[in-house]
Amino acid sequence: MTVLEHKPRAIQKDKKAINTQAKKIDVDRRTYILSFVSYGSGAVMVGAGLRSVLAGSPDLLLTALLFGIAGAFLATMVYYHWSRNIERACLIETVWVGLFVLTLVYHGGYANTALYWVFPFPAVLFGMLGTRNALIGNGLIMAGLAMLLFASEHIRAEYREEEIGRFYISLLVVVVASWMNEYYRQRSHDEMSELQATREQQANTDPLTLLPNRRFIDAEFAHNLAQKPDDFLPLGVVMCDLDHFKQLNDQFGHQTGDHVLRQAAQRFRQTLRRQDIACRTGGEEFLMFLPDTDLADALTVAEKVRRHLASTPFVVRGEAHQITASFGVAVCHNVEKLEAAVEAADQALYRSKLGGRDQVT
Repeated sequence: MTVLEHKPRAIQKDKKAINTQAKKIDVDRRTYILSFVSYGSGAVMVGAGLRSVLAGSPDLLLTALLFGIAGAFLATMVYYHWSRNIERACLIETVWVGLFVLTLVYHGGYANTALYWVFPFPAVLFGMLGTRNALIGNGLIMAGLAMLLFASEHIRAEYREEEIGRFYISLLVVVVASWMNEYYRQRSHDEMSELQATREQQANTDPLTLLPNRRFIDAEFAHNLAQKPDDFLPLGVVMCDLDHFKQLNDQFGHQTGDHVLRQAAQRFRQTLRRQDIACRTGGEEFLMFLPDTDLADALTVAEKVRRHLASTPFVVRGEAHQITASFGVAVCHNVEKLEAAVEAADQALYRSKLGGRDQVT
């Protein structure tokens, strides 16, 4: 059982949370690309359209295409700001991009230079759609271009035969290079997210017992308690200390002591409820949090754990030994009083030791 399995959902900062943050960053990235294409390309198209109008005797089809697609790009941004649906907005933008590319190549553009304006768009599609969808989108555009260029007698533009072949091969190279770039970017992104999740888990986990550690209490538990107090309060707080652990270490050595600590952690997992959290705070000391638990129930849970430890022998160098523990119990009713509750549980633990150990106070 891993430490993440031993935490309630309300306080997990696991792979799901990190992936959620990663997705948010990816949405921001795609939004910036969508904005650049809509506003940047739209502005260039409006500028080209105005130049055509001001030059006199404008090409009406080309002018209508430039102003029309610029308006469509702007409308897509309006839709995105209204819906906040980045997936659909990018798909809509892709349709406009495909329509623009195919119509421009059909027309030829200003001075028959349409082919030069196609090259930026494969990378744009990969940035907006991701590897799979962009590959489909680019494939459809490439198929449309093939139908136009290799049956050029049916289009308005006049391209040289050698120009068509070199353009198409060059564009295919751009599509493949863009696919490779996006594929390995996404792969690297996923691996970094996985690595971050692993590091986060390791930083919050005691490597010996695989229980949450003190950093988890300070960095995660206290934060989540403050964010969602209703999920935790009243909160039972239990301090636990293995009895005469120093004598065990002195007699059998630290390696044996570490083995006992691992056995104790396993017993906590077996005895505590699913929503409860056992943490190792140092040495033979443990701190347990029992969400939605009053004082009477917290004492009952602590007594259950105590009896289980006392009645289940610990294996030390192949022999069974009885190892007991002392417990101190308190309850936290207020987020600001967590530290005070932990201190109260520690004082109660001290009284258990003075009272003869192997008891709950």
